[in-house]
Amino acid sequence: VQATSSPAIPARGTRVSTCRPAQLATDDGPDPRERPAEEEVSFNGFYKAETTLKLGERVHLDFSFFTSGCLGFLKFCCFPPCSGTCRRTLRNMTKQVPQTRVRILDARKKEAEEGLSKREFFDTYGFVLLEHETAMSAEDWLVNSAKPLPNERDHEAFRVGTKAEKAPVRDIYAKEIDCLVRDLIPGAVEVVYPRFALRRGPGGPNNFYGLGVHQDYGVYPEDLKSIFALKDSSDPQSVDYAEWRAKLQDGSCEGFSIINFWRPVLPMQSPVQNTPLAVCDPGTVEMDDIVPQDVYGFVPGGQHNVGVKFNAKQKWYYYPDMTKEEVLVFRQFHYDREVSAPYSRLKTVFHTAFNHPGAPQNAEQRCSSEYRIYVIGSDLALGCALGYPGQWEQLTRPFGITGTSQTREDSATAASAA
Repeated sequence: VQATSSPAIPARGTRVSTCRPAQLATDDGPDPRERPAEEEVSFNGFYKAETTLKLGERVHLDFSFFTSGCLGFLKFCCFPPCSGTCRRTLRNMTKQVPQTRVRILDARKKEAEEGLSKREFFDTYGFVLLEHETAMSAEDWLVNSAKPLPNERDHEAFRVGTKAEKAPVRDIYAKEIDCLVRDLIPGAVEVVYPRFALRRGPGGPNNFYGLGVHQDYGVYPEDLKSIFALKDSSDPQSVDYAEWRAKLQDGSCEGFSIINFWRPVLPMQSPVQNTPLAVCDPGTVEMDDIVPQDVYGFVPGGQHNVGVKFNAKQKWYYYPDMTKEEVLVFRQFHYDREVSAPYSRLKTVFHTAFNHPGAPQNAEQRCSSEYRIYVIGSDLALGCALGYPGQWEQLTRPFGITGTSQTREDSATAASAA
């Protein structure tokens, strides 16, 4: 991922007609998307409850057999015998549960029940649904679409290729959503809008969905080393990892976030029914359940991210029947300079696509886009703190040291008791 300069944006306070809050129902009658407030579905990829790691250990998962074509598959398997990375990956995959039954709640109803503003809901839960129409065409979403880039040669070819093309997501879409960003994160000082998004579904380079529970960017700044490893020397806005860390320590930077704008896109016409995206309330995730991973096959050198064990305390949500006039905004990484590591609780969003059991057999296959932006701010800590230093023991088992953690519900109970 290479940072690019921000586009020309509307002046602060300017409102664009595409920026409107999502509505749950209309005055013409009941919402046609009405569903039960709670459903039971199956998720892939939770880690088994007995999974334990040594201090500093990460689960090794190499998916280059899937992302690197025929040659990558042969290198991965190395018949005969099976390669070491193949055996290690297959062994670690047995630590995961193929199917877990999960209660999932209607996020549309949750927003209505809470009665919060969009900004307040986003601050509290790390995700929110907004209504937003875009001028992007089906062809625009395919230009510069990100895809798995397992090695530096592929990454360099993609970087050179994207420079030679127009960049609709930066030139059109970024300008459209800038007011949404400023509304949700009023403390944003610098917003970096990449020249590419990730388009999933038929007709594009990623005809597969993320059908496994995950969090893409890990928990700590150190987890982003591979993301900033390949600096584009021809782009003045591109920084390497050391430069990025130095920027985090600048006096004007109080926080850094990676925010995902996830939405159905053209040529899809129907609401999403078969493979919607589920998101987890991060306040219900216990740090003891987080499993650090090294995932290979998507970016050169691999990527640090995290998986999670299933816990009945977790609260999972989805927005039924999302349309291409809506966008789901959720936080994928957050750093608060005032919060010391290791953290006592999480405020980034685990998520997964899932096959909805109630989807019609002829449901349209999902076409969607993920646009991940970088936000540096002077007041990002408001509502987004990962933990509160000094209140609890800061060390947590997933990172090799035993400790305690509290969910939002635990904290509320303790406060009530006090």
